[in-house]
Amino acid sequence: MSRATRPVLAIAAVSFLLVLLVASTNSAQNANEVNVSFHTFQDTRDVTVLTPTVELSRDMTDRTSLRATFGVDAISAASDSCVRCHRDGAPNHRTGVGAVVTRKFDAYRWSVGGALSGEKFYRASTFTTALTRDLAEANTTVAAGYTFSLNQPTLHPMPDVANQYQHDGFVAVTQTLSKTTIGQVGYEVERLSGYLDSPFLRTDVNGVMTLGQVPDTRVRQTVSLRVRQALPADTFLEGDYRRYIDDWQVGSNAFGAGLSHRFARALLADFSYRRYDQTGASFYAPSYTGTPQYFTGDFRLAPFTSDLYSGRVVINPGQSLLHLPAGYGITLQYDRYQSDNGFESAMFSAGFRVPLGAKP
Repeated sequence: MSRATRPVLAIAAVSFLLVLLVASTNSAQNANEVNVSFHTFQDTRDVTVLTPTVELSRDMTDRTSLRATFGVDAISAASDSCVRCHRDGAPNHRTGVGAVVTRKFDAYRWSVGGALSGEKFYRASTFTTALTRDLAEANTTVAAGYTFSLNQPTLHPMPDVANQYQHDGFVAVTQTLSKTTIGQVGYEVERLSGYLDSPFLRTDVNGVMTLGQVPDTRVRQTVSLRVRQALPADTFLEGDYRRYIDDWQVGSNAFGAGLSHRFARALLADFSYRRYDQTGASFYAPSYTGTPQYFTGDFRLAPFTSDLYSGRVVINPGQSLLHLPAGYGITLQYDRYQSDNGFESAMFSAGFRVPLGAKP
């Protein structure tokens, strides 16, 4: 067992014990359910990530509900490693906690929540709120929300901490088009300011590997369309389109399609595919000469196309399968990602749903 693998497995074991503790503690409180999931990720950079996640959903009253999450990422080699200090990457781990409270007011639903996450060289604090309104006998739903995040990267190897401010607003309309069809249109605008560089990525400027320099503000806009169609024989079809633009002249299109089928009461399977293409930032180049105002080594600002294939199976055992009570569930998912810049990754996820308060 490698030195990088041991802390990954240790964190997974501790997280699993925490899951059991949460379940046993809250089962007497008549909570709705706990979802336990484990995600493993590996890519062409030999980065391995193991993510145990626990999500608790509970109805506090008839009108108030709580959703809380706890997750840990154990990373064998940092994805954005400091090549000057850690040529082969540095092991890392990230911990995050979050909670959202939702309150119903007749046709309205109001949600307020927050999240905290931290790792070796990065901290993030997030506040979010959203308001949802049902119209036309619940055939139309209008939602709007706002999120603020304070992201604080450490300028490694220096101890200084920089601030990045992120404001995000969205509005979405979901409409029942027929007895078997639902559509949704959404718009999102996001503004980032402050430190927008990466302290870990360097690029070639006149033959010297140099930290990037990018504008200190960025405005992103996204328009999305979604359609869900029910077909005969417990089969469902879905289609998505997303258009993204920003003032760094990055533009992208994402097309998605999926098909799911319920083979039996206890078994649901689905497959989805997403095609993504992106133009590069106006100042992006593989290398730079002269005295450019802006330059970057961030691969996320380069032009590329990618494909994502996903397969998922959801098992709802019931009394007659696997000897588990009704309400329990098992989810298995596999994702395969590949892009034309040579990057590939694979992720396997396993989840277990526990209905707290249910009798075995």
